[in-house]
Amino acid sequence: MNYEFPGALPNQNIILTRTSLIEEANCVLIFAFYKGKLVLVRHHCRGWELPGGNREEGESIIQTVIREMYEEAGGELESIERIGQYLIYEQGHLVFVKNIYISKVSVLRELPNGFETDEVMLLETIPKQIEIMEDPAFSPYMKDSVYLIVAEWIKGHPFTSL
Repeated sequence: MNYEFPGALPNQNIILTRTSLIEEANCVLIFAFYKGKLVLVRHHCRGWELPGGNREEGESIIQTVIREMYEEAGGELESIERIGQYLIYEQGHLVFVKNIYISKVSVLRELPNGFETDEVMLLETIPKQIEIMEDPAFSPYMKDSVYLIVAEWIKGHPFTSL
């Protein structure tokens, strides 16, 4: 089943699916759990959001997950599972293919210097969409339906508990 809805930013449209519509993703989004707690990072401009980012030249998509988790949260991953993919169209043109992962973090180290995030927050419970929508401290990227739908998909997943 595919979901289609507007993106968080103007002129965006998103298609979300549990399968892969396009084999080569250029970005990742990570629902990471450390000791059963959801890991959020504070981007220095956008606010609180899930770790993730762009794939670099010559990097596999799993290497992207590992690198982004370290750069944005100081996290080392024990387990990684792809749980979906979404496509972001801007003005009708495909600009991002993001694979969505759930991961179990084995270690959280100090944030490395020189990257885009300033802080890590661990949450006992996955915030409800309404909490995110009403709180300006959250990134606009958390305010589309991707988070809402995937939060339902991961309920009860083994990575979400100790």
